[in-house]
Amino acid sequence: MHIQKLAVFDLDRTLLDDRSAISDETAVRLRAASAPGFACTVASGRDLERIAPYVQQLGWLSVPVIAEQGAVVVDPQNGLILMERAISPEVLLGSVETVRSMDIPVNMILYGRGDPQVFRNAGAPSFIDEWKSSWYTSHLRYIPATREIATDGVRKISIVCLPENTDAARQLIAESLEPRANVVKADRNFVNIMDAGVSKGAALRWLIDYLGLESSHVMAVGDCEADRSMFGVALVSVAVANADEQTRSLARFVVPSNNEQGAAVALERFAAGEFGV
Repeated sequence: MHIQKLAVFDLDRTLLDDRSAISDETAVRLRAASAPGFACTVASGRDLERIAPYVQQLGWLSVPVIAEQGAVVVDPQNGLILMERAISPEVLLGSVETVRSMDIPVNMILYGRGDPQVFRNAGAPSFIDEWKSSWYTSHLRYIPATREIATDGVRKISIVCLPENTDAARQLIAESLEPRANVVKADRNFVNIMDAGVSKGAALRWLIDYLGLESSHVMAVGDCEADRSMFGVALVSVAVANADEQTRSLARFVVPSNNEQGAAVALERFAAGEFGV
């Protein structure tokens, strides 16, 4: 298919409702919205394994997905990595030492080519016990000596904590690592760390060039700080109503919340040309 228009959706609290699901009714609306040369994809902080069920549910398999907060662009049909940005050892080990010394209890997950490395700092409980996969909790351990941490091929670091501690954790990490790193709040209890220059927006720019599109024919939909970099790349920027205030203020358009099928509304309006393209 020759793609002429592309819609890119954040996943959590944008495409997904607060139950981390796409309802049958919403899925029907998303699949039904179409136009000649029209395609959709996902840009998420998640890895492909945790994105795949949703793109399969919607049949969005014709366009690469942006995963791991923009560190990876990958073909959802075969898992082939088309673009990859690893974290430098300097930023990775700096992140580890910052988390090790923090008074805020957090869990830390290093994502990359191999199995994730899952740590917690001193006194921290497990914040991942309720995740569907028990693999993470079974591999959770206190931060080991630096020599025991694999640095090769790590692409993204996620910090998981209590929602009331997320802003403080983000600020401490950013003060320690910036401008060498890109530190963003990705959800109410998540902070993601990548190398400077790695973001969903940078990955979207790569994908636009890869597909031979014009930015004026691209829509990006999101809800939080991690999505704002896409708003500077896609001409059509859309926030769901549950987005934070700054994200809403930066978006050209605002649609209903993630629990009110806002993603479907955005897609229908974009396909119909109501956003001016």
